[in-house]
Amino acid sequence: MFKKIFSKKKAPIQALEPEKPSGAPVIPKNYEDLKEMGFNHTQALMSFHLGTWRMELADRYDLDLATGEINWLFPDRTVRAPAQLLGTWSNQDETFLWGWDHPSAPNGTAIAAKALKGFADENNIQELQNRKQACDFEGGWSLAAMAVLVGDLQGIYRFQASETAWVYVGFGEIVISKD
Repeated sequence: MFKKIFSKKKAPIQALEPEKPSGAPVIPKNYEDLKEMGFNHTQALMSFHLGTWRMELADRYDLDLATGEINWLFPDRTVRAPAQLLGTWSNQDETFLWGWDHPSAPNGTAIAAKALKGFADENNIQELQNRKQACDFEGGWSLAAMAVLVGDLQGIYRFQASETAWVYVGFGEIVISKD
């Protein structure tokens, strides 16, 4: 009986190829969905940084846009990452000035902001095509978060540069060294 059941010749089974994940999310091509995804994506990244190496507890930071590096200095360690200007927010007129056309950004240092501008141009997302945008303080974070998403960065560091200006710096993969 077993011989009869197992000896039947069957058609060969075709192997199904599983879909290969691209590793990158599908980025929405409209402003509202892009804003939401960028915000949520960046919040998740920042939760990791705040929960692991505790960036908010650094004694100080050193940013050099010309070399494209940021260092957070702690008593027992230094955390380094590639860095680029995403933009600045002014409380005088409540506007965000993109890094891709910012006088403080050395040439070639606002890559993620430029990538977002290119994405906006390609997909006709008019809300992101102007060099200066009206927004409140938290709106600046949302704008910078979209650049983090499109530019494939690892987080945002925001700091007050003067009484009227806040700077949004995007950073890449961190390296922690013990001092």
